[in-house]
Amino acid sequence: MMSPEEIAQKQLDAYNNRDIDSFVAIHHPNVQLYSFSETVPFAQGQKQIRTIYSEIFENSPQLHSRLIHRIVLGNKVIDHEEITGRKGVDVLEFIAIYEVNDTSILKAHFIRK
Repeated sequence: MMSPEEIAQKQLDAYNNRDIDSFVAIHHPNVQLYSFSETVPFAQGQKQIRTIYSEIFENSPQLHSRLIHRIVLGNKVIDHEEITGRKGVDVLEFIAIYEVNDTSILKAHFIRK
């Protein structure tokens, strides 16, 4: 059993290491990812997560997300991050709101600047 903060950090570490297996594994099998205020997820399930992020990891060898600030409230983790090194994007600043259980990310909502 991990704390919500540990789950969010494990996801961030896997992202920064471009470790697709660890990244996918920290997400619940039925995870849903949303753009903020959208009602339909842009990704659902580990298979779609793997497809989307494998391409990002493979095409972005300098990929890095810097955690600017983190708030934890119950089973929600809110991260303010800045991503550099992503192919086709200079700098991407966003807020991620993760809803977690004891072992994985159940849902995530992303707000882009």
